[in-house]
Amino acid sequence: MNNHEAAVHQLARLHQSQNLQKPAVFMTTFQHHSNTLSTLPATLSLTPTIPQMSTVLLTGANGFIAATILRKLLERGHTVVGTVRSQSKATFLREQYKAAVDSNKLQFAVVDDITVPGAFDEVLRSHQFDAVLHTSSPFHWNITDIDKELLQPAIQGTVGILDSVHRVAPSVERVVVTSSFASVVNRTKGTWPGKVYTEADWNPTNREEGLKDVGSGYYASKTLAEQAAWDFVKEKNPSFTLTTLCPPMVYGPPEQEVPSMVKLNTSDLDIYDIFNGTSDPRYGVWIWVDVRDLAEAHVLAMVCRPVLESVIAVNVLTQPTIQDSAVAANQRYIISQGNFSPQMFVDYIWKHYPERAAAKGINKHTPGKYYPDEGVYGVDASKS
Repeated sequence: MNNHEAAVHQLARLHQSQNLQKPAVFMTTFQHHSNTLSTLPATLSLTPTIPQMSTVLLTGANGFIAATILRKLLERGHTVVGTVRSQSKATFLREQYKAAVDSNKLQFAVVDDITVPGAFDEVLRSHQFDAVLHTSSPFHWNITDIDKELLQPAIQGTVGILDSVHRVAPSVERVVVTSSFASVVNRTKGTWPGKVYTEADWNPTNREEGLKDVGSGYYASKTLAEQAAWDFVKEKNPSFTLTTLCPPMVYGPPEQEVPSMVKLNTSDLDIYDIFNGTSDPRYGVWIWVDVRDLAEAHVLAMVCRPVLESVIAVNVLTQPTIQDSAVAANQRYIISQGNFSPQMFVDYIWKHYPERAAAKGINKHTPGKYYPDEGVYGVDASKS
């Protein structure tokens, strides 16, 4: 069973059990057969640059990606302060990690509007943070105001936290921002057969194009937010270093609260909607990553540096140089396990749940036909 098949299998198990308050049930049988993902060059021997047991600010802690990052941080002994939009958003995680909460290894802070200037000032002043992992940039399809609900939270939220760290948190050494492959891919080129995307590629979209529709708004929000982050670092020359991670479609077991199946995160909901017969496969980008590997990439980007005295690295801010800084310092990474097709989900459902598939009227489309005849673009994730 590959990871795409496992995703369908586990959503089915979650659906059947209705044990929706315990994502651990979802995780225990989710087969993890993905390729081992390292976000750092395999030829380097690594030691931590951030202390092994550091204090980390994790924004949007109750989100799909962040909830998995949270578990990995706690497993490694870090102290975590997670931001949420309201105290009620932290209730589930408090219960999941009661021991960590009781020992003050896990705390929560409310930041109800990340677009407000200085929104993160108070929480950043509350601890001597070593690192910040910024994952909060909400997305859903029920958008009524693209600028207010997509562009502003992404751009102002990202620049806002960098500004707050720069002004009030001098102890922070590293900021890791969850960007997206949306900031890399050129949608106007479509499937672009033969193209291999790398970290040098940027989505050419602009704000005006982003206001056309929700899909365009999402791609623009991620692109403009990441560009604004790098512009901030260039202009302000802060004491911390920046790392941006650009994942494509992210699938895997949800460790965040799932009060009902329709409240799944957007990517997993795409799978469930096929399984439930409410939607045909949704085609977005043609590459993917396992949420657990993406979470690991965040932690490694935060803590690792080379033992070697120097390493050649392509710095986003300068030309390639010999540098002594951490491997991930001022670097951009595509985090991906390669190509995939939503047709894989359809095929798995018909193979393992044929009666349900028939009852739900799930369209088989063309079994085994994963990509257009002319092919699709690929990605070179060798840097990560």
